[in-house]
Formats: sequence, C-alpha cells, structure tokens
Amino acid sequence: MKTKLSISAAVAVAAAIALGGCSAGLGATSEMNHPAPVASSAATAHTEGAMASMIHIQEGKFLDPKPLDAGTSVSVMNMGTTAATIVSDQASAFSVTVPAGGMAAFKAPAKPGSYPYHSMEGDMHGVLTVVAGPAPEAAAMVCAAEARNTVKDILALPAVPEPETEWDGTTYTCTYPLAAGNFVMSVTVAETPEKATEAAQKLAASLSAAPIKGLANLGLPGYQSQAGNVIFAKDNMTLHVDATALPASVGPHDVSAASFAYEMSTTILGCWTHG
Repeated sequence: MKTKLSISAAVAVAAAIALGGCSAGLGATSEMNHPAPVASSAATAHTEGAMASMIHIQEGKFLDPKPLDAGTSVSVMNMGTTAATIVSDQASAFSVTVPAGGMAAFKAPAKPGSYPYHSMEGDMHGVLTVVAGPAPEAAAMVCAAEARNTVKDILALPAVPEPETEWDGTTYTCTYPLAAGNFVMSVTVAETPEKATEAAQKLAASLSAAPIKGLANLGLPGYQSQAGNVIFAKDNMTLHVDATALPASVGPHDVSAASFAYEMSTTILGCWTHG
C-alpha cells in the first residue's frame, strides 16, 4: 500500500523529526542534563549499592546480588583461591569466567525474570533476578501529552484520553481505551539500530504491511497495512501503531483507520530526537 503525502507536509514532518521534541508526559521528567551534586553520604550509599549488585563467590558459595535492571552490567567478585566459571542454566543467557581474587562482568538478560545459574567447577548454585528498569523517555512518548492531545484532536473527543501503560523491559505499550475500540501504540527497544530495523521488517511481514514508498516513509524503514497497522524503525526503536480495532473510518472527517495510524506515527516520530 502506498501512502500519499504532499511534499510540503513531508518536509514539515521531516523538520519536526530533526528539530522537534516532546516531553514523555504523564508526570515524567528528564534530569539527564541536570545531575544533582553527590554528597559524601550519597557516595557511600552508592558504593554499598554497587556491592549489593555484585555476585560474590565466597567460601565455595554464590552470594546472589539484589535484583538488577534488565540489560545492565552484572559484576562478579571472586574471593576464592581458584578461578570460577558462572553459567546460566539457560546456556545462552550468560556466562563468564572470573579469575581467583579477581572480578569480571557480564550483561544481564534483556527480559525480566529469574535466571538460575551454576558453576562449572564444584557445586555452586545461585539465582539472578532481573527486573524491568525504567522505560526510555523516547519510548514513553507514545503516551505523552502531545500524543494524547493529537488523538483527541483528530477524533474530536470530548476530553483528552487517559491511556493504560505497560513496560516489560523491552516493549513499552500504550493502550488508548476509546469508545470505538482500543487504539494501541508500542515501542520496542533493541540493542542496535540494525536489530530495530530487522524487528520492523519481521513485524511488517507478520501483519501483511507493505513498505511505505516515496516521501511518506520520511527516509526511514516504514510499513503500512490497509487494516490499520503502521510500523517504523528509527535508531534502536521500532514503533508499532495499531488502529485495527477501530472502525474503517474515524473522527468527524471520516479519516481511515490506516491514515489515522500513519498520522499518529508521524506525531511520535516528530517527538523523537537524536541523542
């Protein structure tokens, strides 16, 4: 399916992508550019917290760390006199060899859950607990004030909708429970831009969404289905806008569900900024 977009509109949207930015909304604020000064007591607490986040190998036992955010670095301190190799019971999840009296690190799995692990030497066992850390601000923009207001304006709703959110450590889902049906926007965060593009291609194929051609793809991997799915990949994120539960046409101007999904996708893309 080829989505039509005027040259002036495409240029305007492209400018919004390059220059625009929206707050994540829903009470979220960013402090990336304004770090608070660290007092000595806070530094001590940070050190103690870092120790609690380590796997300790001591007296022939594993001392499990406190729950860790998905995808973060896990440190291992070997206080024994021989090297030790830690292997997840799910062999592909993680493994690392730690020298005697030394340290090593590995990356926690991206999916939250409990990950039992064992040693290749001896009979040591432990469990790594992985939790979903905070969602990236860019992913949360599918529920931001800009997005909610755009939904209200296009559909001429009497009030700004209050969406339901879910973050599983990989995908942030924003569900708008509208009277006509649920409207869903989600963002899946990948490790690399290449993996995000691959994820978009696979999702598009599963939903029979064809590549968006010409200026309407905004220079990004984009796909759209007649049923109302729109998919874009940008940086390390895959955006999926799903209007398939809505009627064929929506709003006072009888906009097609597919066009509504496309317009909402450009709203989110306009909110995403580089770095």
